[in-house]
Amino acid sequence: MRDPYCALCGGNMQHLGVAHELPPIWQQMPRFFAYPFSVNGGLFLALLAVLSALSVKLFSPNSLLILLPIFVIGSLVIRHGLRVIEFCSQGRAQPPSIADLFDGNPTTLKMLGLMLAYGMLVGALGHLGIFGLVAIVALSCLLPASIMLMAIHGTLGDAVDPIQVVALVARTGWSYLGLVLVLVITSQGPQQALELLPAATLQNLAQHNPHVLLALLVVATAYFNMVMGAMMGYLLFQHQGELGIEPGDEHAGSPADTRALELARAAILVREARYEDALRHMAGMVSDYPDDVQVLEYHHKLLCRVGGEPDRVARHTEHYLQVLLKLRRQARMPGALEAARRVLPHYQPKSIALRTALAEQYFLHRRFKTAVALIGMLHKEAPASTDLPAAYYLLARIYSEGLRDDNKATMILDFVLKHFPAHAMTGEIANYRKVIVSLGRADQVAA
Repeated sequence: MRDPYCALCGGNMQHLGVAHELPPIWQQMPRFFAYPFSVNGGLFLALLAVLSALSVKLFSPNSLLILLPIFVIGSLVIRHGLRVIEFCSQGRAQPPSIADLFDGNPTTLKMLGLMLAYGMLVGALGHLGIFGLVAIVALSCLLPASIMLMAIHGTLGDAVDPIQVVALVARTGWSYLGLVLVLVITSQGPQQALELLPAATLQNLAQHNPHVLLALLVVATAYFNMVMGAMMGYLLFQHQGELGIEPGDEHAGSPADTRALELARAAILVREARYEDALRHMAGMVSDYPDDVQVLEYHHKLLCRVGGEPDRVARHTEHYLQVLLKLRRQARMPGALEAARRVLPHYQPKSIALRTALAEQYFLHRRFKTAVALIGMLHKEAPASTDLPAAYYLLARIYSEGLRDDNKATMILDFVLKHFPAHAMTGEIANYRKVIVSLGRADQVAA
């Protein structure tokens, strides 16, 4: 199968990723802060809370063994943050599960190596005065890029490669600078979250429930770590085409992308007035996407616009209306019918269910005569159809509630009750008849 190509010039097309479709990162802030509040995110935070509380209960702060739970909890937080970046860079909506953290890639140790290298460089540059301070600021600004490279490639070499780091910053441009500023602010989150608690409460927790205080601190740190990971992953996802990142299953080569491309080709053919070619192209698309409303709608509009094949218009309109009814998009049905009637003035759908659905839409828009014309003679067209009671129940409502002709409505209901005594709607129809009769009597008494 040929790669995607332009229908106008025939040249191959290059995938742009989703950067042109996604909103800027600063418009997604509510989404990032809500990201941890999912099943996977909640389970991970609960696990950290339990481990933190148990570490205080089981290990003495003065014992070397306390380093074990510190390492375990820290490793989980680091690993989870890297996986969040990876998942978000692929466009996945849900955070990684706990099982996703154990995929055999020792990125936690590599991340510790990266932070060790960063600390050593900062320490060395701290002795170089103003130049060293400027270099530390620049290095700190590049650190998120190194972390993102670590997350998507999983190797320390890629994370510390200056060429790759600078290339990532250059390709993401001003968005990266905005991300760094947001990350600096968000990194203060854990401290600010704990400061929301009254000082007396914090002091009481530190003295009597240190395990609770530690659990709160760990959970707050992990929460904001997930938020920052989601931000970094989103930036990568925006620029996946430029960075060579493979999207996740929900974004990789989806049928919707192919469909959109095929529709664009049809639109180009129409603009060039190549209507026969466009119709042939759309007929193939209808075969490939028989229940796609957008495809069916475009084909229907094109058929009605050309108007040269009435039989084809009738067949396609029937199918299009069936799909709209099945997908519960009845509001679009009158427009489709009226477009078809510009080609076939007396067109009526063959299906009683379709005509009933159309009549109901016209009834809702108070176009009573049009509704009656659709279903008013069904007792002659299909007297034994099981769809007839529903259609005539609606017809009675139109006469009673719309045209204010209760006598006609009662006559229609009597016809249904006589010819379909065992139908599932018989009880409802009989009750509606009683309502009409009682209201009629009340009007006579009032008069």
